[in-house]
Amino acid sequence: MSALTTILIGAAAKVGAPIVKSILEEKVGGTAGELGGVIIDAIAGKAGVTVDELKTLPAEKQEAAVAAVEAETPEIISAWTAQQREANRLMLEEMKKETPFGWLWRPAGMWLMHGLLAWLVVVRPLINAIMEAAGARAGIEMGVDLGTFTTIYTIYIGLYMGGNTVIRATGARKEKA
Repeated sequence: MSALTTILIGAAAKVGAPIVKSILEEKVGGTAGELGGVIIDAIAGKAGVTVDELKTLPAEKQEAAVAAVEAETPEIISAWTAQQREANRLMLEEMKKETPFGWLWRPAGMWLMHGLLAWLVVVRPLINAIMEAAGARAGIEMGVDLGTFTTIYTIYIGLYMGGNTVIRATGARKEKA
């Protein structure tokens, strides 16, 4: 448990904020760490500082922020739960597509790109070094240089990780206009 969490648990106990105290004790770190992080962010927001600055605040301000968040904790938990429910629903919907290839192409493409990168940067040079040490005069040549592959890789990763967001954002703007 971090020093900040310990300080905030003490403040929650002092001002009588049992919900915040229990969340910070049970939900910081591990798989449920997101909820604890949301509560800590809310406390920092109520105090008007960043999370890193919370430790430096006087105890009275920390306690006031914890007390303010205690009153809003049921809504915070409800919103967090709804967010998790929606994320799970979206993942399940994507997996329900008629064929497994409807969703499998994305992780398969990612592993393919990582495999090609490993081949180009690690495996091929290692094999060429071993072959050269064994006396071979020829090595494995690639059809694409590292710069070109890096460009292709970057474009793929950009589309995979953020392209849909950009498309939806620009599409949403067009619909509003």
